[in-house]
Amino acid sequence: MASNPGIDALREILTLTDLPPWQLEVIAEAAEPVVATVGRVIIEQGSDDGFTYFLSAGSVSLDAADGMSKTLEVTPDTACRPLANLRPRIFSVTALTLVRGFRVPDIVLSAAGCDGSSHDPDAIQVGTQEEDERRELESRISFQLYRDLKSDAAILPSLPDLALRIRRAIDDESSDARMVARLVEADPAMAAKLLKVANCALYGGLEPVESCSAAVVRLGLQTTKQLVVSFALKEVFRSKDKAIQRRMHALWKHSAQIAAICFVLAQEIEGMAPEEALLIGLVHDIGPIAILNYVEKFPELADDEGLLEETIQRMRGELGAMILRAWKFTPAVIAGARDAENWSRRRAGGADFTDLLIVAQVHELLRKNQLPSLPPLESISAIQRVLGEGATPEKSLEILHQAKNQVDEMRSMLRG
Repeated sequence: MASNPGIDALREILTLTDLPPWQLEVIAEAAEPVVATVGRVIIEQGSDDGFTYFLSAGSVSLDAADGMSKTLEVTPDTACRPLANLRPRIFSVTALTLVRGFRVPDIVLSAAGCDGSSHDPDAIQVGTQEEDERRELESRISFQLYRDLKSDAAILPSLPDLALRIRRAIDDESSDARMVARLVEADPAMAAKLLKVANCALYGGLEPVESCSAAVVRLGLQTTKQLVVSFALKEVFRSKDKAIQRRMHALWKHSAQIAAICFVLAQEIEGMAPEEALLIGLVHDIGPIAILNYVEKFPELADDEGLLEETIQRMRGELGAMILRAWKFTPAVIAGARDAENWSRRRAGGADFTDLLIVAQVHELLRKNQLPSLPPLESISAIQRVLGEGATPEKSLEILHQAKNQVDEMRSMLRG
């Protein structure tokens, strides 16, 4: 019978080498054994199940969507590194022999401060005793948050009921525009927003539409679904605590701005749906909501702004991915939440939604003159994938300046 890895086995993993024993114990507790017989698919191409895989024995086939295939034999070197860890997965992984290993929830590695990058044996971290104690406290809080999430002691935010009902109705092939319109009309504010967007310059026809059914017909069911979910999300950014509500409001304001920029930039890229880009922009910062709602459990966080920010930065990506996975969003949406600030992200091929999100955030930081938050712009390859080879931030600014009215209009509808 397969068993979880011990601490000694975990120490062989490059990103875990220097972790203290108590962190390794939590990771060992969270790890799940993996045993695959010949022919079993261990990882599906295009998926994002929220785990990082490590193999200890066997041989696997890595198969890409374009037909490229290669065989990987597990060696002491490959056993120390995560398997096919880009998200969404670019390879399917199939067992060629009996395969053994284990997988660790991504959020546990995030709580340990492991971002999947290779360990640098020459790197030396020097800190005062106070700084070390602070890092340990932050890490312990992150692990406790993970344990509470696992045991349902901490409540993840829920997708608003109207958004769920609209999504289910549109995914039901028997639904039509009239049926969907009746659901939207149950929320007059939502119906008004949908009418407004259907009559805006981007979607407007020769004659204005005056009914919700006509708006749904003009927009189409899939666009309606994306827009309704986007407009409903504002309800998630709420708290009864006044101080936390102020932070929630700032978070929503930022998300609406990024979403509006993503919407406009997506129109410049063939085959990229602006409404999906809008939605990805809105949910990219959903992770901090769980942490802000969790503050009351930890007075240390409530009383220490710096510690709260460090915890948010450590956990936001994987928490966001966890929430969106629970809401049954696609791997592309989940990847956006995880990698929204992964400036060094690289991938083959053209731009995807995460690239778009990264460029939108770069633009917003430039607009706010927050250059210290960014690496050298030439190192952010997402800019070239979104705007083309030789692209500059000035080109992005020019595109957005020309579409300023669209950005303002969409941001206004989201915030309203």
